[in-house]
Amino acid sequence: WPDGMVRVSGREFNGLAESPCYQRGQLSCLTCHSMHGGDPDDQLAPIARTGDVCLRCHEAYAAAPARAAHTHHAPGSSGDDCYSCHMPHTSYGLLKAIRSHEVSSPSVEESARFRRPNACNLCHLDRSLTWTMGQLKTWYGIAAVDAEELDDDERALAASIVWALRGDAGQRALAAWHMGWAPALAAAGDDWQAPFLARLLNDPYAAVRRIAAASLRRLPGFDALEYDHVGAPGARAAAPAMVSDRWRALGTSRDDPALLLPGGALDLAGVGRLVADRDQREVTLAE
Repeated sequence: WPDGMVRVSGREFNGLAESPCYQRGQLSCLTCHSMHGGDPDDQLAPIARTGDVCLRCHEAYAAAPARAAHTHHAPGSSGDDCYSCHMPHTSYGLLKAIRSHEVSSPSVEESARFRRPNACNLCHLDRSLTWTMGQLKTWYGIAAVDAEELDDDERALAASIVWALRGDAGQRALAAWHMGWAPALAAAGDDWQAPFLARLLNDPYAAVRRIAAASLRRLPGFDALEYDHVGAPGARAAAPAMVSDRWRALGTSRDDPALLLPGGALDLAGVGRLVADRDQREVTLAE
């Protein structure tokens, strides 16, 4: 990312080495990973399946009341997991989002300055950066960013929608993946993302198209979606309308993620404006 934080897979140690827990603490690769005793998929040791491993050092949050006072989320929820806030999925690799290995804290300022999605809005997909600023100020005393740091869309619209429709290819891939991520669907609902993912089915990047389709299949009513992300251009071009028609037939009562009108109708003009403003610069993420 523009501030130097790792954006691709295969650079996990580079991120770890920039973390306070590594530089001033005891965190190492072996804190969480075990070559022979861990999960074959990611070599995570059993204790590292959740952020409870962090409590080995951060003992002040071991007791449930202290932890709840710090996280401001219900015990056992994804927001109560240290990883969700301090190691969000802001790296790309293997056609999916991957956890950042630079331990950090959510920051709207960094999202505004460096266009890197923050942990809060990657889970609360239906919320704006303005909402996140308010939560961080209320809970942790973090000052709001200056008004000029955010444009009108970033202030008013759900951040995930802005990243998905207007962002560069890397941002679109991350936003699309999180629209199918179970903790985010639990936090933000799962009946409004389809028309936004639909726009990505004809994205210029095959990786974005594949991720969007995978997330769509995790939404109610789309598990049997037939779509080939490397299929004929004509078929790909017809896919967004097909998905949007299906979504309208299913219906939604939501109107709070901006760009959904009262009654759940899609603000087509707003969507078109964001897509027209899309960051079309070439993105090469060398994993």
